[in-house]
Amino acid sequence: MQKNFLFGLLLVAGMLLEGTCVYATVYNGVCGENLTWTLNSEDSTLVISGRGAMTDMQFGSESFRVQSKLTKYVVFPEGLTSINDNAFGGKWNNCENLQSVTLPDSVVYVGKKAFWNCAGIKEVRCGKGLKSIGDSAFYSCENIKHLEMSDSLESIGIAAFYEDTALQGTIVFPENLKYIGSNAFGVVRTKARNVTAIWQAKHCKHFRYQTGGWGAPLHHFSKIVFGEHVECVPDYLCYASYCDTIILPESVDSIGVYAFGSNRNLRHIEMPSSLTYIGENAFNLCDQLISLRIPEGISVIPKHFATECSALSELILPSTLDSIMEGTFSYCTSLTHITFPASTKFIGEYAFIACSNLQHINLPEGLQRVGKNAFRNCTSLDSVTIPESMTNIEEYTFAGCNALHALNMPNSIRKIATGAFQNCSLDTLILSSELNLIGVCAFLNQNKLTDIVIPDEVRQISSRAFENCTGLRKVLIGKKTATIESDAFKNDSALIEIRSRAAYPPLVVNETFTGVPDSTWLFVPVQSIEAYADDPVWGQFRMEKAEEIRYVSVDAAETTAEFTWPTDSAAATYRLDIYKGGDVFCKLTLSNRGQLLAINFSANGRRSPMSNAGSSQPNTLSFMVTGLDAASRYNYVLSALDENGTPLHVYIGDFATLGYEGELQGGGDEVIPTPPVIPSNPEAKQSTEIVPSDQVQSTKIIMDGKLYLMYKGQMYDVRGNKIAQ
Repeated sequence: MQKNFLFGLLLVAGMLLEGTCVYATVYNGVCGENLTWTLNSEDSTLVISGRGAMTDMQFGSESFRVQSKLTKYVVFPEGLTSINDNAFGGKWNNCENLQSVTLPDSVVYVGKKAFWNCAGIKEVRCGKGLKSIGDSAFYSCENIKHLEMSDSLESIGIAAFYEDTALQGTIVFPENLKYIGSNAFGVVRTKARNVTAIWQAKHCKHFRYQTGGWGAPLHHFSKIVFGEHVECVPDYLCYASYCDTIILPESVDSIGVYAFGSNRNLRHIEMPSSLTYIGENAFNLCDQLISLRIPEGISVIPKHFATECSALSELILPSTLDSIMEGTFSYCTSLTHITFPASTKFIGEYAFIACSNLQHINLPEGLQRVGKNAFRNCTSLDSVTIPESMTNIEEYTFAGCNALHALNMPNSIRKIATGAFQNCSLDTLILSSELNLIGVCAFLNQNKLTDIVIPDEVRQISSRAFENCTGLRKVLIGKKTATIESDAFKNDSALIEIRSRAAYPPLVVNETFTGVPDSTWLFVPVQSIEAYADDPVWGQFRMEKAEEIRYVSVDAAETTAEFTWPTDSAAATYRLDIYKGGDVFCKLTLSNRGQLLAINFSANGRRSPMSNAGSSQPNTLSFMVTGLDAASRYNYVLSALDENGTPLHVYIGDFATLGYEGELQGGGDEVIPTPPVIPSNPEAKQSTEIVPSDQVQSTKIIMDGKLYLMYKGQMYDVRGNKIAQ
């Protein structure tokens, strides 16, 4: 800056008044190619003269300490186009007594720190042509009460009005605004909680917000009103503001990331039907937010959308929803129920973790994946139905749901991953027939479970899978189980019976059954007794040395027949159908203890059968059928059924009462393939019946007094041997 000072004493009055002389000091200089300035100490007014850009104004420098302290008023000329950086502001030297700033319409740009620390400014009026306010331009002008922005304004820099704590009334952000820096209006919380922002910036696709270590643009505003033509809510715009209600106009089609996050006062927001996009963390940490209605048209709810909204009790999801992403509603402790629309395909990791009051969820058919930890520690959730559209249950999905006692699992589930149900309270467990892997700690600490049936397709039971299931009494291991890892059944001290259907002893280690009593009975296929007995781990258990019954035997007299069959701990009921000459003779339904539950005789005058449930042979049941015809041949089908009536095992054979001289096919072994479904009511010697679609399709055929099974186009005899056709 050209320093051309005129220092002199000017005689203002040529007379003495009561011995006192009145003096005035005038300072002047150059502040641009076509600009000069003059400061009169008498009225503390700085007058800028000329036209063009201000380039050399340096009242914020140490060289102008006297002049900066004198300045109370500035007159900017029409024709001035910009105010340079640090023109009137500085960290230690500034125009601290400057009272107001009124910019002419010709000013286009206010530079960085132009009025920094000018704490005396009480009002700022922007001219009609102003387009840009630089970073920290009015930083720490803590007494500004009134701010009037121009419609032409396009850019507000970082911390432009930071620590302007006296702001009052309404601040209108113009339509053409395209950029705003972080913390542009930060730290107004102590004195200006009643400041209203009217946001009219409409061109969202051109809008930029510079993030960083600073706060959001409208940090701590108490009320924000969106103009009717606004197209979006930019990223971080209202982050950590103090609004209690937000109403978005129908023109808004998107909400940016962190747009309303950490708003500690927000209780209600109305989102328009025009909304098509919501950014991540849009409402996270809004701990006073009570309800959220996400409008139709939204297909994805982004990551951490409403994390830790602890007051959120009402959540309405749109019918267009496809995906809920990671951590979306985690720690929303006031949610009690969630209704997922039928369109939902994906629920992300941690989506509802620690929603401690969540009691009910409906996982819709069509849902393909629920991410790990999605419902972990939802401690009020009491029942879950997994849809058939899912194939895996991922890591810790329902871990820590310690009220969860009912689990409905479809046969589509192939894998249960690590910790999926650890620390729950399941009292019954029916696993998927297609399950092939049970993960580490999958059912850790289930102290209410008493019986477990491992499906035949399970190849591996991982370490600690059923550790500390202290109420567990019986375990059935499937045919294809090859490996049971360490501590899989650790501390299951109530276990009294293990049944393994695996022909070859599954690979185990010394720690697999740590804490399981050696007195526990082990039952295995008869041909595998020796192999299990020779195994150093399996051989520690008590084993039946006599052949275990694995077939149906019939002891027939003149008019009676006693049936004996192997029990199945997974069976809910047993069904015994007896045929004579292709016609139904009787149908019996028995409980899993062998008591008669229902009976149907086809012939008149038959006496009801007598029951002697139980058997002298281990792990079998017996039942006496009376009222049979002497010297007659009969066919039978005996089925062990689960709770849904689905066959677990099916045995087919024939027998004859005393006096019959014809040939018998015998049988009594389990039918291959397993499990066929036997038609419930054949009425003719050759009959065909298709069972319901959720079961296996099969056909029973009786020809020439012999019973055959048609299964997937192939005929089998009562022993399960294929019949050439």
